[in-house]
Amino acid sequence: MKNIVILALDGMMDSGLAITLDVLRTAAALQSNSGLDIRVAGYGKSVGAGSGMQLACDLRLGDPAKWPVRPDWIVVPGMGMTSDAAASERLQQRDARAAMALLRSLPGSTQLGVACSSVFLLAEAGLLAGCRATTTWWLASVFRRRYPDVRLDETRMLVRDGRFLTAGSAFAQLDLMLAIVGELGGVSAAELCARYLLIDQRPSQARYMVPTHTQQADPTVAAAERWIDAHLAEPVSIAELAAALALSPKTLSRRVHAAVGISPLKLVQRRRLLQAAHLLQTTRLSIDRIASRVGYQDGTALRKIIKREFGTTPAALRSHGQ
Repeated sequence: MKNIVILALDGMMDSGLAITLDVLRTAAALQSNSGLDIRVAGYGKSVGAGSGMQLACDLRLGDPAKWPVRPDWIVVPGMGMTSDAAASERLQQRDARAAMALLRSLPGSTQLGVACSSVFLLAEAGLLAGCRATTTWWLASVFRRRYPDVRLDETRMLVRDGRFLTAGSAFAQLDLMLAIVGELGGVSAAELCARYLLIDQRPSQARYMVPTHTQQADPTVAAAERWIDAHLAEPVSIAELAAALALSPKTLSRRVHAAVGISPLKLVQRRRLLQAAHLLQTTRLSIDRIASRVGYQDGTALRKIIKREFGTTPAALRSHGQ
């Protein structure tokens, strides 16, 4: 028997909760011998999702040693926080504090699957220091400022580090739950579940990022992105970029990394790839023409980089834009 406890907090995303329950129940139904025991833990007798939907709790937050089951997995759907101020307020509420105390008290054998803005909960509890993690990409700059000791990679849909499995934006809950099903029942169980639910693999968040969103993170990044975008088709050196911003390369590197967690060179590549994805989805330009517009030598080089960074092909990106 494998025991899975869903840690449900008031205001959580309805989709995250529903996806968690649907994937686990589908996996259990498809494998009659799966032995999955699924329970919901909350602060009170029931918990309310973001839309007001109420769900009865099987377990109460507190000492997990007193629960009738020993959880193999704790799953935490996204909490629905949208800003730094919202995170600061939400993480101080009673149920969030109780959840953090519970997470800190868990034995090291308990696996933790946490999605979207609930990754803030893990970091706030001090459990992710020095660990690799991901979270929803549009809160990445907020997360990085709050928890500089976490090795954040917001371009990834899933990141595994030890017993922590973190997932990106809201519907990455699908990827999280399939990964958990795969660990519990094997790859074939996860693939069967995905086929029944018509779930496509999406290993990267990078191609979903809104190109202008990161400009809100820091004025230096905003200025750097504007300059890069104006010179995409040209060879770009970091020394030239730094000079255009009246900074030293070292200062530019420090500021870009502090704001978005990557090097200036990686920032140039990200801007090129985002523009390439945009052109693939909005024009009928050939891959070679697009490559020349965004600063790559040819279509072959661009194909390889898209596959590596986005986990898909140019043709698949183009079909999503139709």
